[in-house]
Amino acid sequence: MSRYSIGIDVGGTFTDYLLVDEKGTAEIYKVLSTPGDMSRGTMAGLKEMADRKGIPFSDFLSHVALIVHGTTITTNMVLTGTYAKTGFVTVKGFTDYLNERRGMKRTLYTCKESPPRPIVPRYLIQTVEGRIDCEGKEFIPLNEDDIYAACEAFKKEKVEAIAVSLFFSFLNPSHELKVKEILEKEMPGTYVCVSHQVLPQVRIYERASTTVFNACVAPGLRAYVGVLTEKLQKNGFAGTLLLMQSNGGVVSPDVVVDFAVNTLLSGPAGGPKAGLFYAETQNISNIITIDMGGTSFDSCLIRNREPEITVENEVGEYRIAVPSLAIHTIGAGGGSIAEVEAGILKVGPRSAGSAPGPACYGLGGEEPTVSDANCVLGYLNPDYFLGGKMKLYPDRAQKAMQKIAKPLSLDIFEAAFGSYTVVNTNMVQGVRAASITKGFDPRGCMLVVAGGAGPLHACDIAKELEMELLLVPKASSVFCATGMLMSDLRHDYVRVCYSLLKEGHVDINFLNSLLQDMKEEGFATLKKEGIPQDRMTCTFSADLRYEGQFNETEVVLPITDGKLSVEDIPQVQQAFDAKHDALFGYSLPGVTLELICLRAKVEGHTGKPKFKEMAYLGPDASSAIKERRKVFYGKGFITVPVYDGVKIGHGNRIVGPSVIEEPTTTILITPDFQLTCDKLGSYLVYPKGASLEQVSNRLRQD
Repeated sequence: MSRYSIGIDVGGTFTDYLLVDEKGTAEIYKVLSTPGDMSRGTMAGLKEMADRKGIPFSDFLSHVALIVHGTTITTNMVLTGTYAKTGFVTVKGFTDYLNERRGMKRTLYTCKESPPRPIVPRYLIQTVEGRIDCEGKEFIPLNEDDIYAACEAFKKEKVEAIAVSLFFSFLNPSHELKVKEILEKEMPGTYVCVSHQVLPQVRIYERASTTVFNACVAPGLRAYVGVLTEKLQKNGFAGTLLLMQSNGGVVSPDVVVDFAVNTLLSGPAGGPKAGLFYAETQNISNIITIDMGGTSFDSCLIRNREPEITVENEVGEYRIAVPSLAIHTIGAGGGSIAEVEAGILKVGPRSAGSAPGPACYGLGGEEPTVSDANCVLGYLNPDYFLGGKMKLYPDRAQKAMQKIAKPLSLDIFEAAFGSYTVVNTNMVQGVRAASITKGFDPRGCMLVVAGGAGPLHACDIAKELEMELLLVPKASSVFCATGMLMSDLRHDYVRVCYSLLKEGHVDINFLNSLLQDMKEEGFATLKKEGIPQDRMTCTFSADLRYEGQFNETEVVLPITDGKLSVEDIPQVQQAFDAKHDALFGYSLPGVTLELICLRAKVEGHTGKPKFKEMAYLGPDASSAIKERRKVFYGKGFITVPVYDGVKIGHGNRIVGPSVIEEPTTTILITPDFQLTCDKLGSYLVYPKGASLEQVSNRLRQD
């Protein structure tokens, strides 16, 4: 029996799976997520794989060599308020800086806007006397009586987790370590984390907020990972389980439970990794990935084969400063609810989720959603949703659509197409936020389309953005799960080391000691995760800014022999000038740089699955036509051919308007576009009248 690799992406509506065997044969699975206990949904999909192969579940799992698992569990804990009851310990006299955040409102001119719900309310914040100064020296001794008093207060309130963040702990962690020691001794079983281990860098608010996030979700993630691991092992799994992180890398369960904050944005993080894989097949360097699932729409810009990393993410208006892929997310998915407010049609961000779900699912949902609109418009086949595994109910979708048709004085088809158009506009703005607002023209990119709902909307999104080439992977509905199998183990480290970056001011030996320390720590962690030395790599970077600036920019350091030298400083300056110009439209060559901190990206390279290539079938795809169907597009109904995606192969060419039905997604080719199927079964979509070769070459030159 073959050995299998499985990518799993637990989403808010569906849990997606990609199963790949040793020959490169890939199979797609989807099951509804189970919000009450996500492990039930995860195991249900694995059992479905065994059932489809006709073998006992334990026999199947015993032949699974690798499971890479991404999840939105921790994100959902924060958004729904189901995280652990969390206490916070900080310096005496500074009780409120965590909940004051940066003092900014989300909508600047709304004078009565309420602040976000605090993760740690004020009565759960305790302070201790003691200070470390900006040079790492003890300024005020730590008062241990304050720590014991905090313990009593936390015991009384029955907190489940505690975050500790004291000033300048990244320079001298002695006070934080003592606080942690006493808390763990006095409150056994309570999860305690300290900021110098979670995020050892400057900016007290960002460090504290990130540490609080880590504390509040760690107990829940530990419980989930524990239950899932137990269920897998009980049923015969003896392979490797890895979890996806927000930075685009994977990590072992033993490590992730101590740094749970690294999974807060892990769900979508597999998308850019998959996008890079598919871009390589076309030899294109600049792409934008979009992923439209049941609840959200994610977009990410990848320039020169490098996805952007950011330390300025937010969840629930609170800052997370751990390195994460710069993915722009909005509430636009198949479950997004359409409603009329003040006579204006609005779609999202409210979602029907998987329970009760869109009305067309027949699971109790009654509000009109994007999926209901697509069902009414004829884009979705009621008898072939999820390959026929799930039936849709067009009559219920039509009834739900009446809720917006009547107030707008439209028939249900016009109302449905209006919903389709509005959500497309929302997604176009999402792509612009990920590209144009960062100074990059999307017309120079290939659009890589993913998600169960994404291929239905992609052509109109591309048309609005004037993008000429789209790639819809065969596995687009499990895009993030695909990317997870393409990911390496990754750990990010940071060390604060403020200095002017010029000869006579910078201590090169000190900087190299910090670089070496991060490398050794990363390699030691990878060794524990079973990665051999020859598959470990380390890339160093620095957070820099022009002297006098407030915000810094990360720049990769030109280190080839493992050490930085004074002679490298001019090259670092040039790299910073170039990146500053690309990001902000100007640079200041010759102006002294300030070094804020050093970073290390340590990776353990894993084996990647190889996908089987298709035999060339030629351009004629007529044998794949399964029916002709009326669909509503624009101002009325048109009759279009409907193709069976399973029968479409390499070289087949299809001209719009048309519909392609894959078992887990549907692709709408609008009247302005055509497509060609490549050797991996991916669909390359481009404008009518254009040459695929010319369009591709133009993007390769860009």
